[in-house]
Amino acid sequence: MSQDSLYRRLLDRAYSIITPKAQQRAEIPKLVIETAPRKTIIRNFLEVASRLRRDPSHMGRFFLKEMAVPGAIEGNSFVIYAERNTRTVEMVYERYIKFYVVCPVCNSIDTELIREGRIYILHCTACGANTPRKGIG
Repeated sequence: MSQDSLYRRLLDRAYSIITPKAQQRAEIPKLVIETAPRKTIIRNFLEVASRLRRDPSHMGRFFLKEMAVPGAIEGNSFVIYAERNTRTVEMVYERYIKFYVVCPVCNSIDTELIREGRIYILHCTACGANTPRKGIG
């Protein structure tokens, strides 16, 4: 057996082991947003926070601060006491994901947010990177 064929066989074996895990990569959950007169409701808010492994009150504070509106968690939903279009809410969600969820080193969403005093540390469980993040005013 030549070195080249041995190398190819080992490489194929390595890819067969790695590929299934790569396909299991977590996906960013979509928000289910409903608008009502003078209200905007995110129906699956607690489910999204749980799948992202984030504190719902932290996510909620970010939404309220970014949109400068009052709101509260009611059951599984997050109610914003102002009528906002779906795209505005999605853009705020994307900013939250970019700043508090996605690892800036490897772009994985397999992260956890650890509070240390006034700052948060975004710890990536995929690559081990620790990135400081500001708290929400």
